[in-house]
Amino acid sequence: MFSAKAKLHTLSRVFRDLPALESVRSRFQFKKDAQSIKQIWERGPGNKVIINGWINRKPRKVGKELIFGEIRDSSGDVVQVVDSTSLLKNAAVEDVVQIQGTINMKRSKNSDQIPELEVKLESLSTLNAADKMAADLQDFKAKGSYPPEYRYLQLRLPKFQQFLQKRYELSKLLRTKLDHMGFTEVETPILFKSTPEGAREFLVPTRKISQDEPTFYALPQSPQQYKQLLIASGVDRYYQIARCFRDEDLRADRQPEFTQVDLEMAFASGEDVMKSVEQAVVDAWSQLSHGLSTLDYRGKIVPVTATQPIVRMGYKQAMSQYGIDKPDLRAPDLKILDLSEFKVIGNSNKKFSVFEVLVLRNAFDTKETFDKNWSFLSDSTNYNYRTPKVVPIITEDDKSKWFEQFLSIAAFENPKLVAKALNLQPGDIICGSTRQNSRSLFENPTPLGRLRQLVLQSNAYNGQLAKEDVAAWVVDFPLFAPVEKETTEIDNPDYPEYLEDVVESSHHPFTMVNLRDYSKLETNPTQALGQHYDLVINGVELGGGSTRVHDAKLQEYIFRDILKIENPHAVFGHLLQAFKMGTPPHAGFAIGFDRMCAMLCGTESIRDVIPFPKSVTGSDLVVGSPSTIEDDALKAYNISKK
Repeated sequence: MFSAKAKLHTLSRVFRDLPALESVRSRFQFKKDAQSIKQIWERGPGNKVIINGWINRKPRKVGKELIFGEIRDSSGDVVQVVDSTSLLKNAAVEDVVQIQGTINMKRSKNSDQIPELEVKLESLSTLNAADKMAADLQDFKAKGSYPPEYRYLQLRLPKFQQFLQKRYELSKLLRTKLDHMGFTEVETPILFKSTPEGAREFLVPTRKISQDEPTFYALPQSPQQYKQLLIASGVDRYYQIARCFRDEDLRADRQPEFTQVDLEMAFASGEDVMKSVEQAVVDAWSQLSHGLSTLDYRGKIVPVTATQPIVRMGYKQAMSQYGIDKPDLRAPDLKILDLSEFKVIGNSNKKFSVFEVLVLRNAFDTKETFDKNWSFLSDSTNYNYRTPKVVPIITEDDKSKWFEQFLSIAAFENPKLVAKALNLQPGDIICGSTRQNSRSLFENPTPLGRLRQLVLQSNAYNGQLAKEDVAAWVVDFPLFAPVEKETTEIDNPDYPEYLEDVVESSHHPFTMVNLRDYSKLETNPTQALGQHYDLVINGVELGGGSTRVHDAKLQEYIFRDILKIENPHAVFGHLLQAFKMGTPPHAGFAIGFDRMCAMLCGTESIRDVIPFPKSVTGSDLVVGSPSTIEDDALKAYNISKK
């Protein structure tokens, strides 16, 4: 037992480390009637103001008793501060301060410039001093990109403050729009069960045991099954701005946890859902950007209007003309050409017998500029499988002999006829590759589809992209697709290979088949088209949805006989039982909210619009997650590290 003397000694050590009250008091006492910098501009010269914010850059002494500084407020706006009493003398970059002063007209040497305002400093309270590290990171501040562990410093920058504000405005706009359309917002559980929906799941251990086995929750990849259960529960129109989780490899548009705008409609078809989604998305682009465009019947880019809805494009058209199921239509005339009508046949693999080309017109001046600007198109690391052949038309002779470069992969019955039809000229580039026939087109993207993506992303072509955001609905997807065999870098195959008699859902297993293809579910499921629809903008899948299967027998047939799920009732019994008890016809959609924010903010990465994104390894470097857990804590969850 401690003696009274020992206790007193311990307490005195604690109190000795406590900051003095006087040093703390000033950090917690400040005036409440501060204004933003935008507000003080409205007040004009001569008015007294109070501003809360940060020291934006190191104050500079410009005279014996004159210091210029800058204050940045929470919106990222900056105002110059003039200090004639040395109040800024010891101020450091990123100090949190409250200043009081008088608005002055800023002097300008150029009388043609619009007069600016500044604040003559009268008092300054430092509410929290920043340490030296904040100043050491100023080079990152100038670049606008801090190391990820200092994300909170990056978020202070005006651009990121604007991103956060637009994210909020978008969520508010969508809620208002869906409310007006009669949707009810319903939250669904985050702790779900493990089900085979596609991507790997995040599992959450519990302390419960079932049949001597540890039990787990799974974080939902989407609220898909719960929202269908809500339709079974009598909810007519549901929506939710939902958190979703997928344990998958990360890219610019992927995060392990993300947000989607999820919705479902009872007694509705895909047409009803597409109409509602289109209204919400078009309104968002009208209010938060410069409006949304699409293609008209001639294939020209035009604004979306009441009389010009977003164009519909079939999966086969998208794949054959653009080589991918999410085509970037900002270059609508840059199309892939199937040369089958000229009796050109791919001869390197009988299952990939279609030979197609993509022509880049007037793309270079000399062989040197071709090598400089376009050599990346032949880099095999840019492609999943075979690399397209890329042939520059340099001389007049090349205009008729270019086809010789493709004889190793294709046979030409009448090359002169093809040459006449393509009418290639010096400065053009012709790119060629093979693909599957249109009835079994599952390689996505095709080699030329990937090449087209690379072209549109390149600096050499980027200036030719339309400035508008161009949208299309892609419909009539295959309901099921063959499963690719896993390969390694050592295998390095030129063509995808597929498992025998094994298929997977192209979208998810709850998607309804097109009724005209119903019999194919029994004879050839991969030839059946589904009632699935994607909304694509600028080559990005903004979201996707489908008409759902609400017939229990049909849904069970899909689970058991097509997808070969051995015991569907163990995994999906809750859904099948609900269907048997009177679930209405229904259809739904999910918008990638983070992607939508990124597009409206004009940035390519969703990391820019997520407050605290994960790194490419799935780590949160600000807080240090994921982290290890002690053995004793794991035992409570029936987990061992061994």
